[in-house]
Amino acid sequence: MRSARDRSDLAAADRTYLAQLVSARTGLSQADADKRVTDVITEAKSDLDKARSAAAKLALWFTAALLAGALSASLAAIEGGQLRDRTAL
Repeated sequence: MRSARDRSDLAAADRTYLAQLVSARTGLSQADADKRVTDVITEAKSDLDKARSAAAKLALWFTAALLAGALSASLAAIEGGQLRDRTAL
């Protein structure tokens, strides 16, 4: 399964083994089991791509939130310093 995680195709021997395992446990024919393995791998890759995209978007929003927080903290510090020193804004 490591090759599937690395975005390359699953090795033929691994795919055959998984299809045999599915066939033995579910009673499906070898062709149907192979199709099910292919479908599951395709769906897993698609879900992985969606998760990566969501994580990237979340990271961008966190970055924007941190920058907004830093800006507001800077402005508050400036105003607080001026109030402390009793200077006009």
